[in-house]
Amino acid sequence: MILVIFLSFCRFLYPIYPLICVAASAVIESFPDLFRDKYNPNDNSLLVVIAKGLRPLILGLILCASHARTFSLTNGYSAPLEIYKHLELHDDAGTGSTLCIGSEWHRFPSSFFVPDYVSEVRWIDDGFRGLLPFPFNSTLGGTSAAPSYFNNKNKASDQQYLQDLEKCTFLVELHLQRPYLPRGSDLNTWEVVAALPYLDRELSPSKYRSFFIPYLWQQKNVFGLYKLLKRIPQPET
Repeated sequence: MILVIFLSFCRFLYPIYPLICVAASAVIESFPDLFRDKYNPNDNSLLVVIAKGLRPLILGLILCASHARTFSLTNGYSAPLEIYKHLELHDDAGTGSTLCIGSEWHRFPSSFFVPDYVSEVRWIDDGFRGLLPFPFNSTLGGTSAAPSYFNNKNKASDQQYLQDLEKCTFLVELHLQRPYLPRGSDLNTWEVVAALPYLDRELSPSKYRSFFIPYLWQQKNVFGLYKLLKRIPQPET
């Protein structure tokens, strides 16, 4: 419980992160002073020499671990940002297209990633029972209004989901190795126009997924596919 509360407030602590870096630098810089005779500032005993030699080693380990962590996050979880760029290549769908998102609503970055020919982004019901964002409606009074479909209990509104799935032109889904079939697995209805690897956190060992280790990171981890699907036009009968 304490960990959950701490993580929820981490976003408010970012102003002090530079101070943490400065404090860590000061500790590493003063590390040899811990072994130096305080009455002899020019003391160069064996311990002091070893401590001085450890400073670049410690910095090197920190840099390697930081870069490995950054590479792991970038290569493993960047698909939700990159997949929407592929919409630019499919403007042949025409103006008024609808982009549908189901269980991946929480990874949708922003409407700024969606091209102009897509008229709206809609949620589809995949089991989430919380309140989701609605398109901004200036006719209701702007930001000071309290639309009827909002509530203070975070309960899902009946109006937040698209009921007629036939209106979906595009669909974004994450396909993992699970016993159930995702909605976009119906290849008679959907065609895959883009698919990017996405690290499966549950099936990948923590020691390999946490840090990018060349060759081992690709071999030991399990990946799903983050897909952008396009509805296949059905022949009129």
